[in-house]
Amino acid sequence: MATRGGKAMYKSESDYVVGDFPHITDWTIPKRPGFGTKGAVAKVAVNAYPVTKFPTSAIYQYDCNIGVDGSKRALINKLWNHPKLREKFGKANSTVIFDGSKLAWSVVEMPFGDQLTMMIDLDEDDGRTRRGPARDNKHRIVIRKSGTVPMQILDAYLCGKTDYDKSSILAGINFLDHLIRETPAKRFVAIKRSFFQRQGHRLLEGGVEAWKGIFQSIRAAHGGRLIMNVDVATSCFWAEGSLMQLAVSLTRLQSVEQMVSQITKDGPKGKIMRELRRLKKVQFFCMHRARDTDGSPKRIYTVEGYEEKSARDTQFELRRRQENGEYSVKLVSVAQYYKDTYNLHLKYPGLPLVRTRKKGEFYPMELCFVAPAQRYPFKLNDRQTADMIKFTVQRPKERENMIKTNVLQLAWDKDPLLRDYGLEVNTNMFRTEARVLPTPQIAYGPGSQDQKFAPKDGRWDLRGKKFASWGPIAPGNNGGLKCWGVMVFGSPRSIPETGVKAFFREMIKAIGQHGGHVVMKDPPIMYADATKAVGTNLFELYKKAGNKINMKPQILFVILTQKSAQPYNDIKAYCDIQLGTPSQCMQSKHVEQAKAQYCSNICMKINAKMGGYSCDLVSTFHPLAKGPPTMILGADVSHASPMNPTGSYASMVGSINEQATRFAAIANTNGTRSEMISGQNVFKFLMTLLRAFHANTKKKPHRILYFRDGVSEGDYEKVVRIELEAIKEACHKMDSTFKPKFTVVVCSKRHHFRFFPVDRIAMDRNNNPVPGTIVEKDITSVDQWDFYLNSHNAIQGTSRPVHYQVIFDENRIPPDALQAFIYNTCYTYIRATCSVSLVPATYYAHVASARARCHEIDTEDHVSSYSPDDPRELVRREALAQGKIPALRPLHKDMQQKMWFV
Repeated sequence: MATRGGKAMYKSESDYVVGDFPHITDWTIPKRPGFGTKGAVAKVAVNAYPVTKFPTSAIYQYDCNIGVDGSKRALINKLWNHPKLREKFGKANSTVIFDGSKLAWSVVEMPFGDQLTMMIDLDEDDGRTRRGPARDNKHRIVIRKSGTVPMQILDAYLCGKTDYDKSSILAGINFLDHLIRETPAKRFVAIKRSFFQRQGHRLLEGGVEAWKGIFQSIRAAHGGRLIMNVDVATSCFWAEGSLMQLAVSLTRLQSVEQMVSQITKDGPKGKIMRELRRLKKVQFFCMHRARDTDGSPKRIYTVEGYEEKSARDTQFELRRRQENGEYSVKLVSVAQYYKDTYNLHLKYPGLPLVRTRKKGEFYPMELCFVAPAQRYPFKLNDRQTADMIKFTVQRPKERENMIKTNVLQLAWDKDPLLRDYGLEVNTNMFRTEARVLPTPQIAYGPGSQDQKFAPKDGRWDLRGKKFASWGPIAPGNNGGLKCWGVMVFGSPRSIPETGVKAFFREMIKAIGQHGGHVVMKDPPIMYADATKAVGTNLFELYKKAGNKINMKPQILFVILTQKSAQPYNDIKAYCDIQLGTPSQCMQSKHVEQAKAQYCSNICMKINAKMGGYSCDLVSTFHPLAKGPPTMILGADVSHASPMNPTGSYASMVGSINEQATRFAAIANTNGTRSEMISGQNVFKFLMTLLRAFHANTKKKPHRILYFRDGVSEGDYEKVVRIELEAIKEACHKMDSTFKPKFTVVVCSKRHHFRFFPVDRIAMDRNNNPVPGTIVEKDITSVDQWDFYLNSHNAIQGTSRPVHYQVIFDENRIPPDALQAFIYNTCYTYIRATCSVSLVPATYYAHVASARARCHEIDTEDHVSSYSPDDPRELVRREALAQGKIPALRPLHKDMQQKMWFV
């Protein structure tokens, strides 16, 4: 803890209380201070289409309360489209738009005036014979006129006659988004702003289908115009057809017979039945009854679970009415019931019965058919992801042509609703002015070939390059790699020790070629004992390596036979948390080949984890180098897939040297699907990172640039009010006189703009934009400070630029300086020999957030993930259900300033 005049500069993280410092009271999104001027001007086409006319007259808005709060969307839609309600709309019936929940709009005023209240009985006149007591199927509908959409304010804002009014502008854009969605949603499968069709789908493994679709969105843009953004969309759906065959595909088995056999062997709580839980909420229908094939709408059921017994073993009391009016009761199996009632001989009576949401209702799996167009809610595995990439990847020309085809399919000029509301769109793709920023010069260490150079096409190689810094293992001053060891998770037969030694001879040679120094050239090599926990194996290697020269090991190398979560997660957790020693995992196939390029890539990671960095920007290309001390922060929140109950993870990284080439990172759990980092987390993170910056530079930053990843426009204010407030509070608690100035930039790749260069100067050999292509006009916001930057060279497909939006700016950094800083630092990402697509601070935060999942709950054997039926997992899930998400285990103190996450 540093002190000044006996006063502690740093206080405990537990001191976080929003309180005694000046709060941010009058925040508004900063206006654009001007445009950048650096770089060569070039024309690019953008997948945006100018709106040439839009409604500025009165659009009537209505608040709708249909059913009760929490009513399912299907019920709401059924009531909304009921003939008795639609007839109340009069002339507005053909033009009314409904958002499916609470709001409706019409260009014609509804005839009922200010309010309509009515009841609709869905059982009335449906022609069905009811069994048992009648149930109430009446629903109340209330529709109130709430005013008009302020389209005039939107028009005035576009023309520069009024300032940004969030509620009014968003109300107008929201209406327009629903207007352009209404007609396509009737022709395609609609998911938010995207529209899909099964035609041309690809079947992935596990019963999943990849579909292509159309994305469209309307935006207010620079130049006083509205634009329509159209792109290609992709999403995954459950495969249609037999639920039984879907279950076979999901469980990766070869046949239904194999699935029956495995379920019989393992029982209702075995591996297969756990896998089948993923089918919960899948909707299905049946085809074995007359009512299923008579042309009437199919009755849809939802998978709720499974009966523990099969159709053969499950029995129930069957009541039959006799001729004399009395009822007979007999006990029958489900299989026998279907044989007697429908003359159906179940082919697989050993399969589990599918339970629906209705109590006591279940069906044999072989009689169930998956309803079409059901979105797949889980994260894709590695093989599915690889297949999905092959399905979606498109070179720029191919994507551009597909976008133009999508525009033809949307057929705006033939859309009756757009005509009625007066919305017209030009079908020619927009061309705008871009700039290609100058390529920065980067510097490697003394003795390098081409020590300072400007990379061509955003890429270079490491041949003849010595790293700019090797930290504690640099030669001289008693440095070097002195204490290390190797653990092999495999057998000596499959991974011979001679091969391991041969690989590390090449690795030692590579370290020397890149400027590092290895003192110990014969480290201990051990093979993991499969009967022992991962942590036990690693601790034995740690002791053996340390005892050899009586010092703490500097790094441990681990050789694995395959890519998988385990034992990788346990290795990382044990080294990061228990030992405080960096680890480097490698695949055995690469060890066997011992290629020079692979060794060089591993050298970059070793160097980063041990305190060095690969390259630096030449000072004249570092726009902030000559100013006051500047700290760079990056933050990200990662979430589990929608059906995964685990919590969210927040991470923050901070530069710890003045060149901003090395970063420390800290992460923690952050609630469940919460996009904002909690104030407590931000406070804790920043206190740790400020200590690291001060310990390494002996300075306090005068400027802090905060790059925040993955935040939507609606959350900008929360970033300022929650996260920036907590950052300022941490600075104040550290020292009441410490008042750095802040600039906050949101970075987003979740958008659908793509650049298609027209001029050769901005075009690479694949017709992608070259690194440094920046667009800050025509598709950017009307008057806010934002831009789109393509900073990388795309290996395949069409490159996606990153959208940078300044949402807070006390430093008043000129546009040219900020843009150059972001672009130039993309060349310093510590484990790459190319310019990356995202400013490194947020890139590191994203990597750290994902890696932090290894640091979950502590266990006796240091295992960090459990099977679903493990008691520890059940305890964890119960805690999650109650909103009690356990914090991550803290990093070992020796790892807090190391780049453990790379």
